[in-house]
Amino acid sequence: MRPRPELGLDGDPELVFQPAVDLATGRLLGFEALLRWNDPDLGPIPPSVLIPWAEANGHMVDLNAWVLSEACAAAASWQADLQLAVNCSVFQLRQHEAATAAAAAIEESGLNPDRLTIEITETSVTDDGAAADLHAMSRLGIQLTVDDIGSDWSTIESMQQFSIKTMKIDGSLIAGLADTGGVSRAMVETIIHVSHSLGICTVAESVETARQVKILRELGADVGQGYFFAKPLAVEDALMLTTMDPLPVFPLTNLGDDVDDDDDVDDVDDVRDAGAEVDNRYGGDGPDRFEDSTDAMAGGEAGIAAEVIGALDAVSEAGAGSGGGADEFTLTEDMHVEAADLSLVSKKGRLLASFRKGKPA
Repeated sequence: MRPRPELGLDGDPELVFQPAVDLATGRLLGFEALLRWNDPDLGPIPPSVLIPWAEANGHMVDLNAWVLSEACAAAASWQADLQLAVNCSVFQLRQHEAATAAAAAIEESGLNPDRLTIEITETSVTDDGAAADLHAMSRLGIQLTVDDIGSDWSTIESMQQFSIKTMKIDGSLIAGLADTGGVSRAMVETIIHVSHSLGICTVAESVETARQVKILRELGADVGQGYFFAKPLAVEDALMLTTMDPLPVFPLTNLGDDVDDDDDVDDVDDVRDAGAEVDNRYGGDGPDRFEDSTDAMAGGEAGIAAEVIGALDAVSEAGAGSGGGADEFTLTEDMHVEAADLSLVSKKGRLLASFRKGKPA
């Protein structure tokens, strides 16, 4: 792996990993690597400050190479063929170093190239200076995703020349998805329809509520990311999720039939209590290790879905026998589908949509 990049800043960089979840089944599909820089005096420096600093001071090439090297090394250790996504700005592509850095990271780590996804902006798709590196990465077998679709997606016709497989819906549209009378839902529906007509998978970012998940599933979105499922994880916690057999299933709704966010706290307590009766795959350390994720659920997140499907079943049985109605805690059938029906990342690393109900696979 590459040495720590020198940016003229105090502190150290680190990567955290945001899970990507199949909206049809709740299964873990992969992770997006996110850069953090922790200054001993200033605390975490946000990417919106760090990236422009690195670009303006000539450090972006080294920083990008370090991120790719660290992220690919982490993904190579995952005990499942999960997808890794890494962001790449148009500035990096114009330097004609991004494809070289990606190739070096793949060679160093031994990661299969098609398990790596590079997330680019719409600007990159139409930038003549970025085209060479985009074509080079495609030839290497690296997947390309266009990020923040919806902020300005007029360039959709240009995307096919780079074999774009995935489009990521801008978080601002997801935030307004449930607004009555708003335009976000219509825009998201249009993006999903156009994407699917072109054979392109859709990813919704910044998903934070059960209602957003419900609407996204109704509209046919394929993949979701956001605090509803889990906050970004440290490298060791991401690795731990990949060791689960089968891979973890994340809740796609609150455990009850009601999708009001106020129910989250009670639902979390139900899962935790029922989970006490289930064997802990972490040898007793799991619940404490992810306690901060569970605490965050009180703020509207659905947290990490423990692999304890048995715990969810126990909740369902408890609800059926409590006099509250047999359907009070009934789980959706999507949480019990057979492995052969799951829309998982293929061995070639692509996020494949299992477009159900007559939609193309």
